[in-house]
Amino acid sequence: MTEHNGFPAGDPIRGAKAQAKADKAYKKAMRPWFKKKRVILPLALVAVIGIANLANGGGDKETDANGSSVGSTVQQAEAATPSKKTEDAAPSKKAEKKAPAFPGAEESDVIGNAGAALKMGDITVTSAALEQGKSILGATLCTAVSVKNGSDETIDFNSMDWKLQSPGGTIKNITFGGSDDTIGGGEIAPGGSTKGDVCFEAKNEKGQYIVLYEPVFKFFSDRAAWINK
Repeated sequence: MTEHNGFPAGDPIRGAKAQAKADKAYKKAMRPWFKKKRVILPLALVAVIGIANLANGGGDKETDANGSSVGSTVQQAEAATPSKKTEDAAPSKKAEKKAPAFPGAEESDVIGNAGAALKMGDITVTSAALEQGKSILGATLCTAVSVKNGSDETIDFNSMDWKLQSPGGTIKNITFGGSDDTIGGGEIAPGGSTKGDVCFEAKNEKGQYIVLYEPVFKFFSDRAAWINK
């Protein structure tokens, strides 16, 4: 009996098995290169390593006791939350708004203590500390004042330009008693000046008095104020 593929000729079962095995080996040999195990396994290994690097990379991060990632996350949180030093350095709205120097003070006021020479444009005005005036009609407070004209035009002056704000907030006009040398009224030529006293009726009040200068005939918009403590 003649053999075929290692089996006796005429054995159909063994011949079919031999043929199937040969066909399988042929198909395996003819598979594309990228489907073969010797190529797939190294590629899979490279892919796993790459994924692991991506999971652990992305910047220098540490791991806390619970295994949570920290580092860049902490830096982002610090950047989003202002530090106490920054908060302290930023002035609050309350700090930016200054308290007025006296009740009723305006932003445009030129303010100084008693005796100060206050500049109002080209005009310089002074008011000395308040003193008790000489009057038989009642108690008065008087201040020696002066006005200097530094402009190139003639300006007006008047005793009615002056007022007194009491500690209780009452604003009074001048009284004509209390001094024999009141400032009166008139004009001041360029480069000239004038001086005199202005007096006010005064009750026996303790606290802060404010002498106000606000010209009747305005040649500037500011008001001068002298604080008497």
